[in-house]
Amino acid sequence: MFSNTIKEIIEDYKRNGKVLTQNDLAKVLGMTKQSFSNKMQRDTFTAEDIVKIAEYLNMKAVLKGDHEYTIK
Repeated sequence: MFSNTIKEIIEDYKRNGKVLTQNDLAKVLGMTKQSFSNKMQRDTFTAEDIVKIAEYLNMKAVLKGDHEYTIK
């Protein structure tokens, strides 16, 4: 569930003295904080949403199994 991953990332930022809010991520996706909150509750993120958030955070979205694939 990507919503749980977002929560972990936000907590990691806090532990490292950085600020990252759901509102920041909502702006990345071009939506309101309320729309983002709804997405979090329903866990309805698209692959495009995940890639946009990953790019904003200077991260990569990766699928892992027997092989590893980066989502671009």
